[in-house]
Amino acid sequence: MEEFTKKLQSIGLTERESRVYIFLLQHQEAKTGIICSKLNIPNSHIYKILEKLLNKGIVSFKIINNVKIFRPVNPESLYSLFKEKERELEQQKKDLKQFISKLKKIEIKDKKENDFKYFEGINGVRSMFTEFIENFTPDSSLHIASAPIAYEKWNAFLLDLFHPPRIKKNINLQLIVPAKLKKHAQERKKLKPIEIKFSDVEMEAEFGVTDKYVYFLSFGEKPYALLIKDKNLAETQKKVFNALWKQAK
Repeated sequence: MEEFTKKLQSIGLTERESRVYIFLLQHQEAKTGIICSKLNIPNSHIYKILEKLLNKGIVSFKIINNVKIFRPVNPESLYSLFKEKERELEQQKKDLKQFISKLKKIEIKDKKENDFKYFEGINGVRSMFTEFIENFTPDSSLHIASAPIAYEKWNAFLLDLFHPPRIKKNINLQLIVPAKLKKHAQERKKLKPIEIKFSDVEMEAEFGVTDKYVYFLSFGEKPYALLIKDKNLAETQKKVFNALWKQAK
């Protein structure tokens, strides 16, 4: 039953609402006293719970001898809850997009020419890539020397997160792939504009460089990344990449 309860909570019901709805599905109908007794819910709370379930359209009732007897509506009605949640999420997405646009317009009073940030965990790495991509310009050049673990554990994540916005901005990528992982290069050949070479040098971490920005990414159980804004370091790292690019095949 815990699995059912969690699934119902994921579409908008509370824990108690979920338990009451499942109980009614099991017994098909029940008075409030029975529900309270069996589910250990205070009598003072049950009417508010049932009222919310009625408003959501997944519970109904009949009256016998002036007593309400509550009944579950066919589970197919749960689709309407899901659709409502989809509408709410879409509106939240629009609101967030407008809010982000406003935040971007805030004037930066102390803009730094050089800076660095540390990111940790999956969400941290996602934020790092988002910020890295945000700084692409139409004339950007992008160079990445990748590590084997990027393909072994993070392949789908990087394909979904990194490449679509790069392609949308038409940024050419020079990518060095470990030679033993040529099969993954086939996936990326479709993600034009892109140039790919293979290297026998296997790295434990990867780096990427574009314009003024460099990132260093270490994968593992708890991945972390450094994003550095420094024109001199970026130019130096490009030279390191070019040396690796010449050796690659």
